[in-house]
Amino acid sequence: MKADFGKASRTLVAMGVLAALLPWQASAAKINATLSHESGDYGSDYNYAGPRLDMTINPDGSNWYYSMGWRDRSHDSDQTYNRTDFTAAYRFRFDGGWIQPNVQIRKDTSTYANGSKLVTDFYKSETVYMYSFNDRWGIWGEATIGLDKQTNKSVSVVDGKVAVSEMKNDYLSWEVEPGVRYYFTDGSRVTLSYYNVGQRSTKGGEKDWGFADHKSSQQARLYYYVNTPIGLTISPYIRLPLGYGDTHAWYDSAAWAETKTQSKTSRYALQLAYPLTDSIQLQGEYYFEETKYKEGYTMGKPDGEVHYLKLGVRAAF
Repeated sequence: MKADFGKASRTLVAMGVLAALLPWQASAAKINATLSHESGDYGSDYNYAGPRLDMTINPDGSNWYYSMGWRDRSHDSDQTYNRTDFTAAYRFRFDGGWIQPNVQIRKDTSTYANGSKLVTDFYKSETVYMYSFNDRWGIWGEATIGLDKQTNKSVSVVDGKVAVSEMKNDYLSWEVEPGVRYYFTDGSRVTLSYYNVGQRSTKGGEKDWGFADHKSSQQARLYYYVNTPIGLTISPYIRLPLGYGDTHAWYDSAAWAETKTQSKTSRYALQLAYPLTDSIQLQGEYYFEETKYKEGYTMGKPDGEVHYLKLGVRAAF
């Protein structure tokens, strides 16, 4: 698997410059910045690796939270993927809990070896909430709705000549995850939630072979969190599918008799965090994820799995 250490090094330098500039701001805001390296092993040339940066800023005495993120992945197939995002949120606090609406802007860019490029601009509104009924029981959840604007530039060679075509499409997307939480102690809890995600597209006319470009799926999710006496936090979680998810993909529909794929995706994960000092924390995450397709609804896609690993350092100012 290829790992672009040059990009990671440049990110480290940028973090160093940022850290040098932060002291004058530290008295005015709480800042958390996490620099990590993540990799995904699919057992194919889709394997990827690359750096990732996540930062949150909370001005002192304020309920405003600002988040910025960046990640850059290089695949073994010479495909690259880049994501940048910015989020602004406000937390309304009340006795027993809070509710936090936010707005997010995100850009995802995939560039392929032949010069083709897929760019998606996300404009989302999310609401996260938490409320404790008593010392033991509470609720937690989030709901997101957004507009995803996609531009697909395809490069191909026809009769020895390079042909470039461009297709644009808009999606209405959503993610909903309400959950119930039980507190064993102040430092340990378990959360059971229901997750529903999907997209609806403007596509579906005759020029697109009459097929819509939609997808949806559902999961049950279980999270456990414990803060041990030595400061190590352990957070395993599980995602289990509730039936098969549907994907109507216009770019596959012309080549296959099926009108959609149906698949189930499961994930088994572990997150760890350990404080080195009051302001520096080591973090790690590993998960195994597998996808299985329903017979007759594969569009030629085989079952697959991925091993994901992320290692990072979080600094608090």
